[in-house]
Amino acid sequence: MSELSNSQIIMERIIKDEAAEQGMKYEEFFELYSASQILKDYEITYSDIEYSIVGNGNDGGIDSIYTFLNGELIKEDTEYTKNGRNSKIEVVIIQSKTSKSFKEDAVVKFNEVTRDLFNISTDLNDDRIQKTYNRNLIDRVSIFRRLYTDLMKGFPDVKFIYYYATMGEEVHHKVEAKGLSLKATITSMFTGAFFSLEFINASKLVELNRKVKSTSRTMELSESPITTINGSYLCLVNLRKYYDFISDNDSLSRSIFESNVRDHNKNVVVNVEIQNTLKNGKEDFWFLNNGVTVITSKAVLSGKTLTIENPQIVNGLQTSHEIFNFYSQIDESHDELRNILVRVIHEDNSEARDRIIRATNSQTSIPPASLRSADEIHRDIEDYFKTYGLYYDRRKNFYKNEGKLASKIVSIPFLAQCVMSVVLLQPNNARARPSTLINDSLRYKQIFNKKYPLDLYVKAYLFVKRVENLMKKEQITNRSDFNNIVYHLSMYCFINTMKPKDKNDIIQKIPNFKVNSLSEEQFIIYIRDVKKLYEKLGGNDNTAKGTKFVETLLDPKKMEQELYDPFIRQTLITYIGSDTF
Repeated sequence: MSELSNSQIIMERIIKDEAAEQGMKYEEFFELYSASQILKDYEITYSDIEYSIVGNGNDGGIDSIYTFLNGELIKEDTEYTKNGRNSKIEVVIIQSKTSKSFKEDAVVKFNEVTRDLFNISTDLNDDRIQKTYNRNLIDRVSIFRRLYTDLMKGFPDVKFIYYYATMGEEVHHKVEAKGLSLKATITSMFTGAFFSLEFINASKLVELNRKVKSTSRTMELSESPITTINGSYLCLVNLRKYYDFISDNDSLSRSIFESNVRDHNKNVVVNVEIQNTLKNGKEDFWFLNNGVTVITSKAVLSGKTLTIENPQIVNGLQTSHEIFNFYSQIDESHDELRNILVRVIHEDNSEARDRIIRATNSQTSIPPASLRSADEIHRDIEDYFKTYGLYYDRRKNFYKNEGKLASKIVSIPFLAQCVMSVVLLQPNNARARPSTLINDSLRYKQIFNKKYPLDLYVKAYLFVKRVENLMKKEQITNRSDFNNIVYHLSMYCFINTMKPKDKNDIIQKIPNFKVNSLSEEQFIIYIRDVKKLYEKLGGNDNTAKGTKFVETLLDPKKMEQELYDPFIRQTLITYIGSDTF
């Protein structure tokens, strides 16, 4: 056996140690680890990575697949503008193996699955496709196909980037050569599409591991700014330079807008006026526009260059989007003399930052749910979760960037799914809306309510995680089925363990509820019933997202009627009596 390189020894030790800390198998954790390193420059969470994993049999050699639109990860419930132009679609496909070499077969499989599933003319419901590939993979490819079909009239830019990661070092030229067929497949189906196949070896993983994503950005100013004693600045910035500030690799940098509570709506009156001002305005831009507000923990001025640490644009999303769209379409040689007004506010205190976010977004009527991350309840949940050794991701990727364990980070959308399932008894909505569950103001208020005890949130989260762990012990490896029943099973286990009278009773009792009161022996009975009902009702996404599944689980008589074989049930009725059933 050949001697291992230093990089292989280092990475194997790091990954095995972290896998043990997370309570995961080495091979399973390698998928999560390699994806998180490869996607380090993308603004996605650990939950996003887990959502995108499709491995586990009939996966076509793909471990995870991601579809981005203008830098945003698209999920099954993500809303986007269908008539947009200048859209950028990026598909990232990853295969991760702990083997010490790169195999030709992995690239061949990339080609086969691409030819079979990404061809828009292929019917994904075809019997051969259904038997060859797992449901989760088909669903993730469907996200891209639906997005591309919706946007193709606007001729979007399309990129396909494949990553093949192993613990090996050398890539044989025969393995690299297989990429030519893959490239030919992509370019034949998507004319003009960008293609890339990258081999991630142990040395590259070490390099990615050591890479720390920069949290600072520089802004070139047109004039010397007005400066305050606390380190805040009032600046004029050339429009082209501001475009550079908000851009990353020709895409709008989503990370600097995480604290901004509004979504961009291209065709509202205000944005149309901004578009017209950019195209036809003769006056300086800042004469006609209120500008943007940036919050930072530190800003340093050197000459006319302002270095801003972890900038967050908390007001000016609409303006920024229109500036980005305008300058991404015109030639760089375009001579731009106009400026935008930028307020750079230095503030370390998180509560003060949240007050600024709310204040700078109060000029327009905004649904309460849009202000979710700045609400006091989320700060309370964040603080309370820390007493349990958990990190509530109120500020997206804050704890990921601090190096906290993935298993200890709790995202806002996932916590909402937990509460929706076991407290509000709506697991179908939890399953159907993985990323937009709290976009609706009414539903948001039902989930995040200041009147609820904070224990409710911790207990709801811990109970769903217990169910997840017990499902893994029972070898529920089909990821599609796992995702389809986990919230329904959590609700069923919860109400059968707690035995509440109604939803109000759940809210009152849950602070004293012991998560471990669900025994493994009870769980085996509950999962048997839920799986049997799920399969009887169709055993697919529609079953999980519909109402009959949850309604039956909540009604003991309906459960008996559905789970008993009709012949056996009729026999029991004859000998025992109809009242029993």
